Amino acid sequence: MLSLRPASISVLVILVAVAFWLGAMTLFMLAGVVSGGWRALVIVGGIVAVGAGIAAIVWPGPTLVVISIFIAWYLLIRGVFDVTMSLMHTHVRGWWMMLIAGIIGIALGAWAIGNPERSVLLFVTIVGVWTIFKGATDLVAAFTYRSMKKELNV
Repeated sequence: MLSLRPASISVLVILVAVAFWLGAMTLFMLAGVVSGGWRALVIVGGIVAVGAGIAAIVWPGPTLVVISIFIAWYLLIRGVFDVTMSLMHTHVRGWWMMLIAGIIGIALGAWAIGNPERSVLLFVTIVGVWTIFKGATDLVAAFTYRSMKKELNV
């Protein structure tokens, strides 16, 4: 996943499409709960999400570029927010970790915004690194739960 090989791009596009479709399902279920004008807005949002998932499959290149640019801007804006919040809360233990995360977010966002190819590379790398960490934490959790089961004699 940590490369721009066609297989990595294909998997990422499918992941994006599935995320859009799951969001659409959520919106359609929400439409059963809300009423009035909100219901129409939620249904339109669900239809747009289904269309976005289909568009991701049909036009994978442009889809990844657009999503990557959104992520780059998110990193930049979130980084500014994190730096501001950490400097406002220097009395809180560990405030410097949010400061470091914010600086890294600002740097990555600013680096990726300037070039769409770098944005896609950043997006692929973020998904790959997240997948590695998610897998590692799931393994640790599984072994922890297993040892807890033995301790409780269940």
